Formats: sequence, structure tokens, C-alpha cells
Amino acid sequence: MEHTDHETLVVDLEARVGEVWVLPSGELDLDTVDEVQRALSIALASDAARVVIDLRGLEFLDSAGLRVLVGACRGPDGQRVSLIPGPPAVQGVFNVSGLAADLPFRPADER
Repeated sequence: MEHTDHETLVVDLEARVGEVWVLPSGELDLDTVDEVQRALSIALASDAARVVIDLRGLEFLDSAGLRVLVGACRGPDGQRVSLIPGPPAVQGVFNVSGLAADLPFRPADER
């Protein structure tokens, strides 16, 4: 398990059958986006069939965080990426931006 942290963000990586889960917890913003980007780079470099970004641990998401998440979903390995919806304050950012319907959200219990 990879563990990185910043004052307001902790990012864990967890290997599951055929998947790597990226588990950010705290505030994903301009000051912490590099931590998530590093974790995503590690996850996407793996040979796992899917990379799941679980947003349930986030308390805050700004435009910098949104940009890195959208980049992972729309990048060259985007077909491998899915998102677990976060709490209302986090999902609100996706809704206000108009991106919620265009991103690969899935239920937490889907395998």
C-alpha cells in the first residue's frame, strides 16, 4: 500500500482483484493536487485492468482537483478509470461544472 500525505490530504493506493483503488481523503485542491497526481501515475502505470478513484473520503474539491480527475478519465488510459461518487459537497463540483454525466461514475459496490 502506498501512502502519501500533505497537511490536508492523505492518498492511499490499494490493490484489489484486477483493480488499483486510489483513496484520497481530505481536501483535494491546488495545494494537494500533486499528491493525487503522483498516486494516479503509480496506479495507471500498473497492469491492473481498472483504476478506481474513490472520492468518498474527500471533504473538499476545487477546480485544480477537478482538472486532475477529469484528466485521468479522459487521458490515454481513461478507459480503465472509474470514479466512486463523493459526498454532496464534492459531487456538487461535478454537477455545477456540467461534467457529472460525462464521467465514468459507478456505485461503490460494483465490481
